Amino acid sequence: MRPSNERLFRRPIHGPSSKLLQFDEKKSPKVTFAENFREYCLNTTLHGLKYIGTVSLTTVERCFFFVSFILVSILSIYFITNVYQKWQSTPIIIGLSPKATHIRDIPFPAVTICNMNQATRTAAEAIKPGTLEKAILNSICSLDGEFNMTNYEGKWSTVRKMLLSATQPCHSMVEACRYAQTTYNCQHIFRPVLTDEGLCCTFNSVDSSFLLWNRTNGGNRTELPDNPFVPIEWTPETGFVGEANNSTFPRYIAGTGANMGLTVVLDANVKDYYCSSTSSYGFKLILHNPTETPKMAEYAHYIQVGTENRIVVTPRISDASYLIRKTSQATRQCVFASEANLSYFRTYSRNNCEMECEARLIQDNCGCVLYYMPKLQEDNKICSKVDAGCYEKIRSSIAQTASNTLSCSCLPGCFEISYSIDRSSADLCVGKFMVRENLLHVNDSYARDNIALVYIFFSETYFRSFSKGELIGFTEFLSNVGGLLGLFMGFSLISLAEVIYFMTLRPLFAKRKEKADRTNQETVVRDRHFNTVYNNMYPIQQKAGAHQRHVHFAGVTRQNEQEVNSMQNWPKQIKLLISSRVQQIAGWMDGAFRLRRTKINRPKQISTLPFYE
Repeated sequence: MRPSNERLFRRPIHGPSSKLLQFDEKKSPKVTFAENFREYCLNTTLHGLKYIGTVSLTTVERCFFFVSFILVSILSIYFITNVYQKWQSTPIIIGLSPKATHIRDIPFPAVTICNMNQATRTAAEAIKPGTLEKAILNSICSLDGEFNMTNYEGKWSTVRKMLLSATQPCHSMVEACRYAQTTYNCQHIFRPVLTDEGLCCTFNSVDSSFLLWNRTNGGNRTELPDNPFVPIEWTPETGFVGEANNSTFPRYIAGTGANMGLTVVLDANVKDYYCSSTSSYGFKLILHNPTETPKMAEYAHYIQVGTENRIVVTPRISDASYLIRKTSQATRQCVFASEANLSYFRTYSRNNCEMECEARLIQDNCGCVLYYMPKLQEDNKICSKVDAGCYEKIRSSIAQTASNTLSCSCLPGCFEISYSIDRSSADLCVGKFMVRENLLHVNDSYARDNIALVYIFFSETYFRSFSKGELIGFTEFLSNVGGLLGLFMGFSLISLAEVIYFMTLRPLFAKRKEKADRTNQETVVRDRHFNTVYNNMYPIQQKAGAHQRHVHFAGVTRQNEQEVNSMQNWPKQIKLLISSRVQQIAGWMDGAFRLRRTKINRPKQISTLPFYE
């Protein structure tokens, strides 16, 4: 019985046969780093590296191409660094939008008008001395006196009630108004609003529900009584939410010219002046974004009584591409609506952010807020004359741009709209001769001392916005880098794939192939050793003088004769024998059929000799 390989290899092997197990490891292929790098240089698409890996070149030639490749790489890195610095330093560009904006797509500006008289003489004389209302009045008019409502309940409601009762109401200040050739009841389109100039009147601002997060928490606006118009939402970023028409507000721009704008007749009632916010009498007027609370004391324009004023409005629109959202706020220098974090105002703008920041700083440092500022908490204390030194210092520090201790870092909105005006005026003459304006119903002497006529309108139908966009986006940056790498080195994404392949995949699969070759070589050596040992243990008994026949199968050489004839490979011998016999029989059959067809298809030869029976 033939022993198995396992039993055979358990025996100790000595002598010459043991040398068969010692295969040559030097003949086993190993992929070293140098060989891998050489293969990469010969096969890469990068320019110049194939000359470094070419063995037929001399060392000087290969060094020349190596130094050239290093210099070219340094140049490409230098230019790529310049492109990257430009991409990081100036990624945003501001330019005129190629698409013009129609005036119907933007709202008519919010118009806020204040009488310089902060309290009427009639209301001031009716207040009793020594009362809280008198102290509030003196504080508003910056007169001597102080008020402190620390121990008084309903602080803000008391101040608000006092301001509404002591100042000139809107229906008294705005006597007549007309918009887009339609005359309206001024109480329906002008609403009272508290500003830093006291109680003022605003036209075309958004409703408080769209302006404030919580309009019941110290809101500075008063709802219009019996308002027949429907409020809709508008923001600089989204535009009108819903359909804007003649029965909604804020109103869209109806058209160009004085007839399609806003016309108002203002009455200062100079005889009823008690205290003025300036050294004169008249009105203050400002045009602003419908979602903002204006700063009248600092930025409003004067409107003198006894004059007719024409104000031509020019909108300044700023928008931005949504592609710059991925750029940081510090780089693009603007804030999108979804990024705003205001606590009081719903819509973000620089003015709203600065007003909320100023109120927060005064509240934190002085423990109170001014009456016109946002009330971040319901029980906020209203600042009195006692707190004037504190809040004036805070406001002065905020106004100084060089101040770093107390400042409000508010970026502009990425979508904003502002209005610039060009004003002209002339003396108002009523009663001396017939005039075209039918809203004036006063005599000349009263008009000259108290009345101002104001026309606010647009002169152009289309405007171009200032748009922020990407100067160098990621696609452009990638194109520039790819162009430089292609110019200097012939680099492409395939080159990157080659680097990854030769660094990871090729060494991995080379090690696997090396391990498989080693295993195959060990198997061959063991098989040879097994055959040698077996033949020594079980020699073939042959008759003396008998001729030994050697059978060579198909595909088997004489060098492998010993392995084929060994008893270990007898299944292979039988398989090869059967295969050779089948091939031989098939050859015989094919030859026989071919000879048969040849005989059948061969034409018969007709003899030309005479035939004799």
